[in-house]
Amino acid sequence: MRIEHRITEGQLKEGTVCFTYDGTTKMLGDSPSGKMITDSDALSFVYLFEDGEEYQYLHFTQEVWALMEQLIEMDNGDPLIECEDGSVQLIGFTEELMMLIFNIEGNGNYGEEFMFAVEQAFKQTLQQTS
Repeated sequence: MRIEHRITEGQLKEGTVCFTYDGTTKMLGDSPSGKMITDSDALSFVYLFEDGEEYQYLHFTQEVWALMEQLIEMDNGDPLIECEDGSVQLIGFTEELMMLIFNIEGNGNYGEEFMFAVEQAFKQTLQQTS
């Protein structure tokens, strides 16, 4: 059964980007996969957690894209997901995010609305490396 979780808030704490999840670490699955995909219909980036033979889907909605842009600009590693019972580092998050942003830029295959939203939200990142 596919389980999807939504991340709609986060903050910068002592130089580390921390996203908030209203649940326990166990609810996310066994371990972070280091993989990220997109859900262009939901306008979100999706980080995958391994959960046995399946994945749990952690959707990063537009509400946190500005913080994700800040994470890239800071260039100091991967963020944390803070849960009710602790936190987990999202290994590979930043690298996967950057790869997707550059793949989405100008690529209508992701859908025009998603492509334009990503280009606008991550404009600074896209301009700095152009």
